[in-house]
Amino acid sequence: MSGLPRGWVEATLEDLCEFNPKHDPETDRGTRVSFIPMPAVDDETGAIVDRSAIRPLSEVWKGYTHFADADVIFAKITPCMENGKIAVARDLENGMACGSTEFHVLRSKGAVEPDFIWRFLRQRSYRQVAERSMTGAVGQRRVPKPFLEGTTLPLPPLAEQKRIVAKLDALNAKSARARTELARIETLVSRYKQAVLSKAFSGELTRAWRESSGVALSASEKLAVAKALQRALSSRRGARTNTHQVEFNAVPAIPGSWAHAVIGVGADMTVGFAFKSEWFRVDGVKLLRGANIAPKAIDWSELKCLDALRAQEFARYLVEENDIVLAMDRPVISTGLKVARVAKQDAGCLLVQRVTRFRASEFIAQDFLWWFLNSQVFLAHSLHRATGSDLPHISGDDIATCPLPVPPLEEQHEIVRRIESAFAKIDRLAKEAKRALELVGRLDDAILAKAFRGELVPQDENDEPAKHLLARIRAEREAAPKGKRGRGAKA
Repeated sequence: MSGLPRGWVEATLEDLCEFNPKHDPETDRGTRVSFIPMPAVDDETGAIVDRSAIRPLSEVWKGYTHFADADVIFAKITPCMENGKIAVARDLENGMACGSTEFHVLRSKGAVEPDFIWRFLRQRSYRQVAERSMTGAVGQRRVPKPFLEGTTLPLPPLAEQKRIVAKLDALNAKSARARTELARIETLVSRYKQAVLSKAFSGELTRAWRESSGVALSASEKLAVAKALQRALSSRRGARTNTHQVEFNAVPAIPGSWAHAVIGVGADMTVGFAFKSEWFRVDGVKLLRGANIAPKAIDWSELKCLDALRAQEFARYLVEENDIVLAMDRPVISTGLKVARVAKQDAGCLLVQRVTRFRASEFIAQDFLWWFLNSQVFLAHSLHRATGSDLPHISGDDIATCPLPVPPLEEQHEIVRRIESAFAKIDRLAKEAKRALELVGRLDDAILAKAFRGELVPQDENDEPAKHLLARIRAEREAAPKGKRGRGAKA
């Protein structure tokens, strides 16, 4: 380093800190202390967020890392270090803790503020350098202690360190608020999209368009839908097979120019075939299973295939581009409904049992059907009708009897156009928010870099220069009587 501000000095962490100190061996082993495993440290904030585990010191003296209030703990193992699991220990039970052996512990010798060290180590640029220093096998790589000890940092006077830390705290509080607000947008995006779909399938989205265009289902078209509805329900097995038992009252009211139907009217549904496991091959024609369907995506990471010659016998189950497919086992997961549209690169696979394929009927446009299957109406229906606690399953009959509004085809196309236009705007806003979130992170990095160049706070000529402070602390430590090591008190 060169060009340090007045009163600053270069120092290594070995000069400034004691590494991995042990608790005083004379401490009563019955003392209750905090127990801090790796998950207790948050990688986003760099703070200990869970201090709920309290243990007698006797239980954790051996086999764990010791640290105390104001110590800096540094996760040495991948990927915890890269993710930022570095924290200043605070508010520990009786001021002491034991924790994961994957922490390095740095205890200031007095010339450096713990928060100043923490800010320096938390820099993304420093963690990138530390990552390159790691040793060990893949998945078990660690930052070696000598790397940390040899780390050189710019050291301001102690009073200036405190001013820098206070300024960083204030600036970071503002950026944290910005991050919280920007992160909320991801949740709002989902809500906004569902609000658009709700308006779409209640007729509200195209109300003005409908009134000005005068487009409506004719009496003969409504009659055709009604007859198709009766045929669809009469062909279904089980108790839910008549119009009185279809839950039309569970969905929003629809305009008088539309008609009530069910998915069985709006789509030709095919449930996949139960291919024998002994037929599976590592290559050939892909088999589309529930495990391959994610919300709005098809994932071939778990691939099973069928011999191409045998696959010719099952042409009825061939999946084509633009088909819609739904996983019937555990159809709803944390990220949404497991329904996807088949892209060109995924076409040509075969449908496996417990997967449903949808192809729109004469009454419904395929795009309209796709958006309906992504709506809250169908999601709620799937959750309500799914049976089984360990492996929730929705049957073909339950899917087919989900209420489906049928607008005129011209209006369906207009609804789709408006949905896609609204979603494009929402996605642009989400993209901008994501970019803003990234910029906040870069701003934090830039502020830290400025801090460690001495450009963040004013200097005070009355501050004791860091080199004088460092020398004085060294002299005091050398003059102090050396502590004795011992086995310590027993519980």
